[in-house]
Amino acid sequence: MSIFVSVAAYRDPELVPTVLDCLAQADRPDELRIVVNWQHLGDEDVSALRADPRVTVLEFDARRSRGVCWARARIQRHYVDSDWYLQVDSHTRFAPGWDTRLIAMAARTGAAKPILSCYPSPYDPARERAGGGEPTLIALHGWTHDGLPRFRHFRIPGWQQASGPVPARFVAAGFLFAPGSFVREVPYDERIYYQGEEINLATRAFTWGYDLFHPVEVLAWHYYVRENQARHWMDHRTPGAGHWYDLDRAGRRRVLTLLRYVIVGGFGSGPVRPMSAYQEYAGIDFGRRTATAETLAGQFPGIRQPVAHGRLMPHDR
Repeated sequence: MSIFVSVAAYRDPELVPTVLDCLAQADRPDELRIVVNWQHLGDEDVSALRADPRVTVLEFDARRSRGVCWARARIQRHYVDSDWYLQVDSHTRFAPGWDTRLIAMAARTGAAKPILSCYPSPYDPARERAGGGEPTLIALHGWTHDGLPRFRHFRIPGWQQASGPVPARFVAAGFLFAPGSFVREVPYDERIYYQGEEINLATRAFTWGYDLFHPVEVLAWHYYVRENQARHWMDHRTPGAGHWYDLDRAGRRRVLTLLRYVIVGGFGSGPVRPMSAYQEYAGIDFGRRTATAETLAGQFPGIRQPVAHGRLMPHDR
């Protein structure tokens, strides 16, 4: 089955190793179509990627970049109908047979439109990777000052005994596997900068009829620390429309509007389920900045009556 792979890279020396590992670890590498958004200042050699017909490199001057959502949206413009869509960051490593394992795992969910997503286990490119790690779930970790949910992740309890993927409340943008229809139905909103990216994806996907799951196998690793490496918000500090803070503020306002008001179509909610259904499923209330006891405890989701409480999380203050 064909897989369209999206890789956004901002001045990242891990880009080439990530793409090469994606191909090397796949059972069916010739069924992959990898599109890279390479934002650079001429300081990286990507000739190994240009030479591979399975990889398309979109090249942009990093000074003109408008953030990660902009980068992923540009990639999706080059989408060619595929059975599956995989979205990863440019500092990722892959488990052997990741492609067939993900497809089999999606089938085990029994859902018509499953999404498998998680924050992968960590790796360090300076050290030899020996595998390891544990599958994780994403949980609510409070709220930003303006009301966007914040997330944390931790080991899935009893994952060794799980017969298949477990239900998820939220998704991670750095590792997201979905049917190819996701790109057409839940396209990236390039007006979001960074904060709010993941809750925007989760709510829109759910309201389009996608069901959310966490894998119970370690299928990838992510380089989290990345000390002394370039970040978009470090480079874009010149006053004006391209300043990262202005982009982020506008993006956050946009996400909050889409979460709190009934906006169907376009980059708003989908036509299959209302936003209220997502809030009930996830046990979260965007307007009140509250969550159910089960959500706060990181338990697996289910349809239940919300528990009313107003306890603030530490980051609300």
